[in-house]
Order: sequence, then C-alpha cells, then structure tokens
Amino acid sequence: MASDTNTSLKQSLGELLGLARGLMADRELTDSEINFLNEWLDNRYLVTSSFPGNVIHDRIKEVLADGVITEEERSHLVDTLDMLIEDRLEDLAEQIDLTELWFDEVGLIDFQQARFCLTGNFVYGPKDVCKTAIEQRGGIVTPSVGEEIQFLVVGGLGVDEWRTGGLGAEIESAMRLRATGKPVKIIPEDCWVAKL
Repeated sequence: MASDTNTSLKQSLGELLGLARGLMADRELTDSEINFLNEWLDNRYLVTSSFPGNVIHDRIKEVLADGVITEEERSHLVDTLDMLIEDRLEDLAEQIDLTELWFDEVGLIDFQQARFCLTGNFVYGPKDVCKTAIEQRGGIVTPSVGEEIQFLVVGGLGVDEWRTGGLGAEIESAMRLRATGKPVKIIPEDCWVAKL
C-alpha cells in the first residue's frame, strides 16, 4: 500500500514538474498562469498533502489572498518553480530519503527566544520572509551556525549537492556541534513549516 502511494506521489510530482516546465517556458508567470496553477493544485490532494506541493500551494494562496500579485511575490514564485524544475520534482522523494539520515525528530517548537539559522533555498519564501516568520513568533535568527543556535532549518530547494553526498557548510558545522553534545537540531523546511 505504501509503495502504491509512493508511486502515485511520484506520478503526481511528475505532473507538477511538467506543468511547471510548461508555465516557465517563457520565463514568466502571468496572473492567469498563477491562478491556473492554484486551481490545478486545489484539485490535486496527493500533491498538496506532501512537501513541496503543500508549501507551494500555501504560498500561492497567500499571494492571491489580497487580490494583488506584487512583482516580489511573482519573482519568488518564478524562482521557486525554476529551482523545482532544476531539482526535478520526481527526485525529491529520493532526496528526502537520503537527507533523513541527518535530520532530527522534533516535537513542539517553542519559538520564544529560540535561536535559528537558515540554510539553503526555501519554498516558503525568500530567506527574509522565513526570518520574519520566526521573529514574529519570538524567535531569533542568526546568520551562521554557532554554539548558541538550537535549530538549523534546511530549505527544501536547491539541495542537489546534498543529495550526492556533499553537505553544506552550515550542516557540517551543526553536525560537528551535535557530535560534541550541543543540543542543536537539524530540521527540514517541511517540519519547520508544520510548526509555524
């Protein structure tokens, strides 16, 4: 049963990849294309119930909520779809399997005064948007991994080199700290988003 779901998910992510390639053929996203993608995702529960489809869907909903699509919002959606095409959506499931080796299990995150570092590229939004989401909940974002951080959040986009074995400098630093007994947790973007 799990393998059937995994196969269906890969097929659905493959459809999303094809759609993203079609929409991005001219390197632009018009208002009507964004609305079309929103409607398409509204009818694809399997895609929107798992990462990265769930975050993309939420992001598009936020962009459309006020009825105005700003150039910054449009630009981020273009960049996000571009990176998803580059990373190939059908490979994301394999990426998640591999990276789970160094991700930590976390329960409830108490953001108040917790220290975070962000690495990679995020589906949720540009890093400043992610930083704001943490700060609005009382958390503190530091520019690099140090002994004082409690959470290293790894963005869900652009981690091709991590898939093939090379870890980013921030992840390596966090793993070294963890090995010395420091309580730093390395968590994926989808886990962080779920705790917001």
